[in-house]
Amino acid sequence: MTAPADNPGFPLGGDDADPALADDTGATFTYGELRSAVDAAAAEIAHHGGGVAFIGTAATAAVVIDVLACLQAGVAAVLLGPSNDADLARLAAAYRPDIARNIDVPTGGAAGRTAGDTLGDGDAAMRTALLLPTSGSTGSPKFARISLASLVASARSIAAVLGLGAGERGLANLPLHYSYGLSVVVSHLVSGATVVLTGHSAVRPELWDVVRNQQVTSIPGVPYSYHLYRRVGVLDMDLPHLRTMTQAGGRLDPAVVRELHDRLTTQGRRLFVMYGQTEATSRMSVLDPADLPEHAGSVGHPVPSGAFRIAGPGDDGVGEVLYSGPNVMLGYAHGRDDLAKPDELGGNLATGDLGRLDDGGRLWLTGRIKRIVKLYGERVSLDDIEALASPWGIAVATDLGDDRLGVFVEGRVPADASRSLERQLGVPPRTVQVVALDALPRTSSGKVDYTKLGVDG
Repeated sequence: MTAPADNPGFPLGGDDADPALADDTGATFTYGELRSAVDAAAAEIAHHGGGVAFIGTAATAAVVIDVLACLQAGVAAVLLGPSNDADLARLAAAYRPDIARNIDVPTGGAAGRTAGDTLGDGDAAMRTALLLPTSGSTGSPKFARISLASLVASARSIAAVLGLGAGERGLANLPLHYSYGLSVVVSHLVSGATVVLTGHSAVRPELWDVVRNQQVTSIPGVPYSYHLYRRVGVLDMDLPHLRTMTQAGGRLDPAVVRELHDRLTTQGRRLFVMYGQTEATSRMSVLDPADLPEHAGSVGHPVPSGAFRIAGPGDDGVGEVLYSGPNVMLGYAHGRDDLAKPDELGGNLATGDLGRLDDGGRLWLTGRIKRIVKLYGERVSLDDIEALASPWGIAVATDLGDDRLGVFVEGRVPADASRSLERQLGVPPRTVQVVALDALPRTSSGKVDYTKLGVDG
């Protein structure tokens, strides 16, 4: 197999002598060295033949090179986090990978197919280039089909709003199969900045040694990351090169946003709050630090080339958030045969989130459509229930069916917690079950793993 003649690959932004990658193994690459490594890996992948590669996403330069090489060779890269044997077997049966990198899985299920046969005809930049897992169980075969064009558009928009370029050194401490984690990498590489990859946890001193020794200028995080950052006292650490912190991957309490903004501002640093989905190749909006603290709770304005509108707004202006932009996925895949499908969304995404736009065009999210349940005929927001339980710790509310709710709390709860919530909601006894946990189960991206709670989420 050879790469499609019209396939441009991912555009790396730095000059050859500029630093591009560093990781925990001690590996370092300039942009010139990275281009050569990607060329060599792409030639190897193209020589192997086939159109689907499974890539295990450890936080190493070698994995980044493999992903970029697949983009250059015109092979669809399925990015996988930690998976058990049963999950991998299900995924391999669904996608029949031809190539496996950094992961142990049988290959050769589609011998003789070319990338064009597997991924469809037409513009190479608009074919399926990446498959990113959506929210759900590890072994689900449902992936977002991301084109090269969408990946590049997303990377450039994020680089623009963050002002990335040579001299910026971004920490890549989020999983690479997670769209936010991948976007940190590609937004830096498209702009000629440096990516510092690490697998160390936020609670380990090794991570902060990396931040200091590698002169990291920006740190990303999901809400749980910020819970850990605050726990270890990151803003009290000696991190002389740190200039920016970014947050996405879920709602961060506005009080915490204000606290972080106030502390960072006094230190001459910035906080960017963002909103995104895997289906939009990561981030869709950014709250400018200049809008803080006044607009804490908002997720800001759409990224460049993106736009929001609200479908079916009520009297309060709240309705489903619709997003349009060049970073929207092509559609979903449940197996290899779906990879040849054309663009099914045309750049338009119904997010499933509820929200409103203020007079300044900022987006305020109010919940999820699927997070509205009925108890005894009355509509109840699971997000509101979590807010009621939040004084006890980090809370997750779920619909158990049959007019019953489960509330799982990472923390200490009073003996009458269940009845307290029932009284506030005006529902009968035994409607709400509050369960205290030492720690909520989480996915590798830091989100709550609902499947391990015994619910779908």
